Formats: sequence, C-alpha cells, structure tokens
Amino acid sequence: MKKICGIFLIMFLVFSLNEKAYAGGDARARYEKAVRCILLKQDDFALIEFRSVIREFPKSGYAGKSVFAIAEYCYDHGIYNDAIKNFTEYINNYPASKAVTFAKAHLLKIIEDIKEPTWEEKRIFEDIKKDFFSKPLFLVFSEYKKTSYKSDGQNIFKIKYHTDNIEVYRNNQPFLKINQ
Repeated sequence: MKKICGIFLIMFLVFSLNEKAYAGGDARARYEKAVRCILLKQDDFALIEFRSVIREFPKSGYAGKSVFAIAEYCYDHGIYNDAIKNFTEYINNYPASKAVTFAKAHLLKIIEDIKEPTWEEKRIFEDIKKDFFSKPLFLVFSEYKKTSYKSDGQNIFKIKYHTDNIEVYRNNQPFLKINQ
C-alpha cells in the first residue's frame, strides 16, 4: 500500500512540475516564434503569435513585450488608432519598463503626424512632452545624455537628452525631435 501511495505521489509531483514548466515554456515558445517571424520578415504571422501570447498568457512576462510589439506593428503599418491604443495600454500597465519612454515617443510622433489633431490629442501631446522634460538632466562634461533600447520588433531606439531638446532615433534615423 505504501508503494502504491508513493508511486502516485511521485507521478503527481512529476505531472504538476511538468505542467507548470509547459505553461511557462509555451508562453516563451510562442513569444520566440513571433520574434523569429519578425526576423523572417513575416510580420503578419508575428502579429498573430504576439496576440496569442497576450490572450493565452496575460500574466506572463511576455505579455507586456507582446503589447509593445503589436503597437509597433500597428505604427509601422499606419494603423494609428490601434497603435495609440496599444502604446497607451503599455504605458499604463508597465510603467516601470524601460520601453515606456519609447512608447511615449511613438505617441508623440503619431500626434505630430496627424494633420489636424483634436483638442484632446493636442493636450495629450503637451502632457507627454512635459513628462519628457520633467526629469532633471545632469550632464557632466558632455553635450547630452544617451539611452537606448532594442524592441522585440527588431527596432533600435536611441534618445539623446540635450539641455533644451530631446532627439529620438529609430534604427539610426531621426525619428522625433522634441523642443522644450
């Protein structure tokens, strides 16, 4: 009897550990598959995989990265309403992330590119712009402070914080300039 109980206990532990590893691994596998699709220039398939990560694994660490990647996809394909929605969701749900600054830069770029922004869009633009300049800048023997980020959409971002303006680069191309 003790042998049977011991065998069932071991089987239960092995099954439960494998189930947890599978659940976490599956989110990771889906996420990595999406990134591979981007590398292969299969953006639409990547979008499907990123959405499945968010839908099936909303609490995983890959969900936030997937939201940012979807927002980038929408921006790159001119789907600005969805890009605004996803970048805003990212900013609100992952405020401590390094990518929040770049999500805000995207929002500023979208609003800047809108031909006739609404009053609300202009207000959002000014609020985000103030947020960029709200942090004190301390420069020692340098013209600017620089930070960078590589997104899961394979875009490389750099920000140069000058005393009177901020320059944002996307893939080494000027993306946005914000004057104080």
